[in-house]
Amino acid sequence: MSLSSPDSTLASEPHFALPQRGLFVLCLATLFWSILVLQAGGFTTSIHAGMAFLDWPLSNGSVNPPGWLTEIDKFAEHSHRLAATVLGLCCIAIAGAHAWREPRQRVRQAAYLLVALVVLQGGLGGLRVLLDKLNIGGTGNLKAVSFATAHAVNAQLTIGLLALITFMHTRSWVSASAPTSPRHRLVGKIALGLVFGVIIIGAVMRQNHFTTWVSSGKIADLFLPAGEGLGWAVNLLHRAGALLAGLAVIAFAILGARQLRRSLPLAFLLGLQITLGVISIQLPLNPHVRTVHLVVGAALFSTLCVQVALAHRPEGFLAEV
Repeated sequence: MSLSSPDSTLASEPHFALPQRGLFVLCLATLFWSILVLQAGGFTTSIHAGMAFLDWPLSNGSVNPPGWLTEIDKFAEHSHRLAATVLGLCCIAIAGAHAWREPRQRVRQAAYLLVALVVLQGGLGGLRVLLDKLNIGGTGNLKAVSFATAHAVNAQLTIGLLALITFMHTRSWVSASAPTSPRHRLVGKIALGLVFGVIIIGAVMRQNHFTTWVSSGKIADLFLPAGEGLGWAVNLLHRAGALLAGLAVIAFAILGARQLRRSLPLAFLLGLQITLGVISIQLPLNPHVRTVHLVVGAALFSTLCVQVALAHRPEGFLAEV
């Protein structure tokens, strides 16, 4: 996936507007920052620090709560909140800049949708804290876990949309004209749906702390783990879904192999994600491996979003003024 800036010679094309270089830089910087926010959130979940502070949006009533620089759980949660606030402001800036400078209507609409997703993300994170059993009492924690799961899934959608908006400000998006086959597009949609399904199951698994993998060390256990109960079932769905999604991504990459630059990032990220998944099974208590696994999964999903959208690009998908 190339992130090169647009070529000025494309400005004369009658059906497409030339993206603004400044918007590209703003979106790209925000995209990199969103990865840091995801990493902070993933690490917070991995070390079970989501309730380091019982209030929200402040942390113990402050933007600089005592102990957050010295206690790992408080540092993880509060740094995630601070980074997420900066991300929200950046997304608002993106929407404002697009309203002012972007001539393509659907690109502007995508920027507005990005703000809506970020606002929703903040609300889901707040409800996850405020409705936790530590705040409302009781023995079960279904409400908080449900909002935490939605928070995790929406984060992936937000980053995927941000990656797409960023790519729409590149030469590769504006100049793409080679037709793709209906089969390639269909396989891309299937792959995208399967990967998103794995993300949902993975979020359920992480938020319910079903990440203590059961394995005897045999290769078969990587996708058919031994065990029983709900935790085992969720792990099984995640692993089996990952296998199916991986095959679909490979098929999509093969069908688009004539565009080698587009296929290589998918192949690399898929291989890295599978490797991290296997390591996660072998090191179930290591929070860093699980966090990197989450971040690479987001990179794979975002790249696939861009690739699938690009496969529809000859029909003017999110490209015409």
